[in-house]
Amino acid sequence: MSKRDYYEVLGVSKSDDDKSIKKAYRRVAMKFHPDRNPDDPDAEEKFKEATEAYDVLMSSEKRAAYDQYGHAGVDPNMGGGGFGGGNGNFSDIFGDVFGDMFGDIFGGHFGGGGFGDGFGGSRQARVKGSNLRIRVKLELKDILNGVEKKVRVKRLVKAKGVTYKTCDTCKGQ
Repeated sequence: MSKRDYYEVLGVSKSDDDKSIKKAYRRVAMKFHPDRNPDDPDAEEKFKEATEAYDVLMSSEKRAAYDQYGHAGVDPNMGGGGFGGGNGNFSDIFGDVFGDMFGDIFGGHFGGGGFGDGFGGSRQARVKGSNLRIRVKLELKDILNGVEKKVRVKRLVKAKGVTYKTCDTCKGQ
């Protein structure tokens, strides 16, 4: 089964700029999104096809390879750049197009959950402390010359005789 031309999938021409491609993708993605078409099995395939087309056409390297060699230029089985944008996380594509507006809808589908498992990548493990935010005041000279700063972090410490429920993920570490 041969793939459709990516420009045709999104309804754009080779001369269209990134803004036009993004707008066309958003229109197609909204039309064929599986949540909007739960009873249409073809909608999911068209949605995936549009996402693949968008991924290729929005990357200058992939687009150049596609324009020169067609699907063979971006097919990982033929030595091309492939599809998935490096980390395989489609949520950054949707964040780029839709911003935070549809984060809840797309977030679960493309980080390893939902139907994204088959064509995107694997779920990233959360790094311990990744939700920790600390503000540090620096002067320009410190940034230019490099500086080490000590940072104090408050955390819950068990008191004798008091029972706390330990976090299953980090085990209180």
